[in-house]
Amino acid sequence: MANISDHIGVRLKDFRRRAGLTQEGLAFNAGIHVSFVSEIERNLKKPSVESLEKLLYALNVSFQEFFDFELSVAELKQKPVLDSLIQELQNRSEQEIELIYNIAKQILIYEDKK
Repeated sequence: MANISDHIGVRLKDFRRRAGLTQEGLAFNAGIHVSFVSEIERNLKKPSVESLEKLLYALNVSFQEFFDFELSVAELKQKPVLDSLIQELQNRSEQEIELIYNIAKQILIYEDKK
């Protein structure tokens, strides 16, 4: 089972995208270097409480909202495209799922650099 710190990067990216910000925009608003934001989102580095506070303040998100993982699950269930994708993947081999995941990951990396 993953620990809470393993979810920080994914959550940060999700809230950043909801706010319509690039990594550069968030970094600027939070007074943090853009490479650090990128490393957090890719789960390569963990922010200190102070850095996370700056990032959440820049996103206008409370700690409570950020760490409310039950809310995330409920939000995902409201996205029919994800339900369709899950259904499509259910009958695929592990190799096919891994290939699709790697392709999607590369697309997201490209989109994040825009």
